[in-house]
Amino acid sequence: MNQTHVYVGCAKAGTVETFAFDPATGTLSPAGEPVGVEGVRSLASSRERGLLYAGASSKPPMLNVLDIDGSTGRLSNAARVQLADNTAYISLDADGQTVRSASYHHDAVNSVPLDADGLPAGNALRAPSPGEKAHSVRTSPDGRYVYASSLGSDRVVWYSTQTGELTLAGSLDAPTGSGPRHLLFNADASRVYVIHEMSGEVAAHERDPDTGALTEIQRIDTVPASLGLVPGFARHPGGPVPGPDAIWCADIRIGGRGKFLFTTERSTSTVSTFAIDPDTGRLDYLRTTDTEEQPRGACVDADGEYLFVCGERSGHLSAYSISPHDGKLTATGRAATGEGPLWIEVVAPL
Repeated sequence: MNQTHVYVGCAKAGTVETFAFDPATGTLSPAGEPVGVEGVRSLASSRERGLLYAGASSKPPMLNVLDIDGSTGRLSNAARVQLADNTAYISLDADGQTVRSASYHHDAVNSVPLDADGLPAGNALRAPSPGEKAHSVRTSPDGRYVYASSLGSDRVVWYSTQTGELTLAGSLDAPTGSGPRHLLFNADASRVYVIHEMSGEVAAHERDPDTGALTEIQRIDTVPASLGLVPGFARHPGGPVPGPDAIWCADIRIGGRGKFLFTTERSTSTVSTFAIDPDTGRLDYLRTTDTEEQPRGACVDADGEYLFVCGERSGHLSAYSISPHDGKLTATGRAATGEGPLWIEVVAPL
């Protein structure tokens, strides 16, 4: 593939859509026809293999594997395998041998083994439950530990992979009602950052690579008091969404070559920006920026120079350049998507 492409999973439309992205100008343009994936909720990619994985809360739940055309970036169906549970989040291990999924509806974490070509090589294996409303799962780059968030039980857990299966190795409780949602590592995986959906906080943690243990070093608000929001609540499947005055945070990303952290908040349709102290990993709040309506998904390109945000209610995808000096976001491109965009995956050329 000779061009960067941005893939967007649109839940209501039941499609994965392809956009060409020009890093020189920051512009977006449609590239090829959407591919139908019923109930698509999240995406993960293998750039080396030219594959895009799509987790779907369809009936039955499925992991779909899509082939990325090396010349055009267009998608086609390659394979799929049934999952044990509906999925809110998927991620790919660094070695490309396993796809992990988190199920909000069924309080579960599952693992799907892959063959040498990156295709499903067996049935999904369920791990011990991390707690209620599992919302994200990621594997450490060395493959030794898998981390999952339990939004409903206010807990982050870590599993050991040393036996070949996931076994619970430890957990860290968060404040009641805070709702740990999405988590991510910094570049060397020495730290883990977690966005809390209902309290609007980011928790920063030191990570012990030998034991997998997390130690909280900071908890900081992402929602300025000036926005006038109150704490949110955990949404039940099919239940009402938080009101317009309730905190409803969604995604968390690191960009600017590891210098800045970004979080999205859906009730106010904003992105908050933080500077990351390179020595301590602590965060300093910089600013909050208006963005797409109900920003459910965000992503940063491989070079950390652009942030992408999709609006679940606006039906649009926006690109922002990230200032290397202060992390300021400048809108550079915008494109219409299918209905209900939830997830963004950026794939750069090899």
